[in-house]
Amino acid sequence: MAQYFNVKVQFTVEVNGKLKKQSVNYLVDAMSVTEAEAKTVEYLTAQGEQEFEVKAASESKIAGVIPQETVEEAK
Repeated sequence: MAQYFNVKVQFTVEVNGKLKKQSVNYLVDAMSVTEAEAKTVEYLTAQGEQEFEVKAASESKIAGVIPQETVEEAK
């Protein structure tokens, strides 16, 4: 069974010439908080992001994700 974690990441973005901080939440499938943080950093680095910081990570109460394909197959 999958285990999901909420990972909160803070980005530094430029808006109208000013630097602002923007928080974004990611849902990560991992075995531990440490793995969830590492996967998030790896993903964002691969996407070319440079100005970010993982601010928090915690276990999610989400039990599972139902992909669209599963719903379409059931019809």
